Amino acid sequence: MFWTEVIDLLRVLIFGVAHVCNGSVGVAVILVSFAIRLLLLPLTLRLARRAREHQRRLRDLQPEVERLRRRFAKDPARLLRETQQFYRRRGVKQFDSAALFGSVAQIPVFTALYSVLRKGLGSGIRFLWIGDTSLPNLLLNVSVAGLTAIVVATGGTADVGRVPQLITAVLIGGVTVWFLGSTSALFALSTGAGSMVGLLQAWLLRRDGILRR
Repeated sequence: MFWTEVIDLLRVLIFGVAHVCNGSVGVAVILVSFAIRLLLLPLTLRLARRAREHQRRLRDLQPEVERLRRRFAKDPARLLRETQQFYRRRGVKQFDSAALFGSVAQIPVFTALYSVLRKGLGSGIRFLWIGDTSLPNLLLNVSVAGLTAIVVATGGTADVGRVPQLITAVLIGGVTVWFLGSTSALFALSTGAGSMVGLLQAWLLRRDGILRR
């Protein structure tokens, strides 16, 4: 099957990079994962910018939407029609389907990585302090979760309150620790490499905001 071939090709790629890196599978996983996320960066950056602009336009129209809500508060059906017509006249979609499609398009890539690394690439493979990368490692998981939380905390837009943003970062960090606890240390390394690209994306988005001021 095609999907099996994709997974096998990814596994061969990782072992090929490991051969170049003096046999270090851990380094190979980090490099391959980082490269994949870097290749996807133009798409994810475009989607993030599109989402930010969409949120800004919706926020700018919010006062007029509130007036419609007050005017048709007793007629929900009329309120819905008037709101839809209002957004249509302004050329703004309430739901950005293109952004959703772009996000969904990335799922096969990350699913393939997860399929390859979920149980590791063999037992007894060592990396740094990790004796067996086919098993979860708590210290690594906490470190990766912390890095992921930093990405979330630094990647928000200026209109999002600082406290809600920090709460979201802590929650996602906790979920990350929980999720990585059921996977291999290699997948945690892959996730950490992806978070490094996430930091780069967050920096680029913040630079956009500074340049626009």
